[in-house]
Amino acid sequence: IQSHCNKIEANKGLQLLQKLYHLHRDSHKIQRSIIHIIGNMALDERLHASITRAGWVSILAAMVKSPRVMESSHAARALANLDREVVQEKYPDGVYILHPQSRTNDPIKADVLFVHGLLGAAFKTWRQQDLEHSADERDLDVEDDYSECWPKTWLASDCPSLRIISVEYDTHLSDWRTKCPVESYRESLAYRSTELLKKLRAAGIGDRPLIWLSHSMGGLLVKKMLLDASMDPEMASIVDSTRGIVFYSVPHHGSRLAEYSVNIRFLLFPSVEVKELSKDSPALKALNDDFISFAKNQNFPVLSFAETLPTRVGRMLSLHVVPVESADLGIGELIQVEVSHLNICKPRNKESFLYQQTLKFIQDSLKRELGNH
Repeated sequence: IQSHCNKIEANKGLQLLQKLYHLHRDSHKIQRSIIHIIGNMALDERLHASITRAGWVSILAAMVKSPRVMESSHAARALANLDREVVQEKYPDGVYILHPQSRTNDPIKADVLFVHGLLGAAFKTWRQQDLEHSADERDLDVEDDYSECWPKTWLASDCPSLRIISVEYDTHLSDWRTKCPVESYRESLAYRSTELLKKLRAAGIGDRPLIWLSHSMGGLLVKKMLLDASMDPEMASIVDSTRGIVFYSVPHHGSRLAEYSVNIRFLLFPSVEVKELSKDSPALKALNDDFISFAKNQNFPVLSFAETLPTRVGRMLSLHVVPVESADLGIGELIQVEVSHLNICKPRNKESFLYQQTLKFIQDSLKRELGNH
């Protein structure tokens, strides 16, 4: 909020935040929260001189080198928002640049955008599949190459000329978690689409060829955003730049999550998101029908992955969150993978079928831009 940023600056808040940052060296979470605030303040160019004078640039430059993806990405966002010499785009709250995270002379040829699903996040959703090893194997450091975020490590290495962005937004399973009944409006797909489109356009999405990758409910949001963008002249470039879409277990025809629950409160107070996932949701059917017609007309390449293993939900319940028939959009290629709903977007390793098929789709869809990969 602009007025809050101005008050922080006027009351020497930048210096206080820096003291708190150094006091909490042992808390990555607190340091991230502080950098998050600096990144938001940096959206206002009038505050750049004050942020620089307070000594934040050197702190951000050190943090962007962190091996922890959350730390480096928060710092990269803040630095990009401060850099008006080289960077044209601004990265609003919830929009994170995974690659490149520093100035580069190499041209960026295309954008790849990751959108998480229900209870997901910009980083944890896209981590490598959690490995289970014996104590002996763990002693051998077999997980040294484990990726906290495969788009930032593997994809950036395989396609260095891409700009890779991941977005984050709040989601809930139950209205018991929401602070106020009025807030439920903010959780609808329509509201999220409008808000996220504005942020993505500010970040330059639509200026380059674009590939979308989405998990679960995130895929419904992607469909809604593309449909909304097609009807808004200011957002039309996002549609025109789209070269392909990857869906990881997206419930195009609904999810059983809307029927079951970990406990009774979810049944009594399902959130707006869960209601929108219901199999008998008229809005879900209308969204899918409209999108299929639109995607056929645009001739979008589409790749869908479907889970075939159940997911444990709570202690008692195990279910197929998105059945194969629901993950089938009806156009494009459908690939069934022997994993659960949570692992459908978490490849086991860089050589895995899941990652290699995703990489091939991106490279094929951007063949003109990437050349010989």
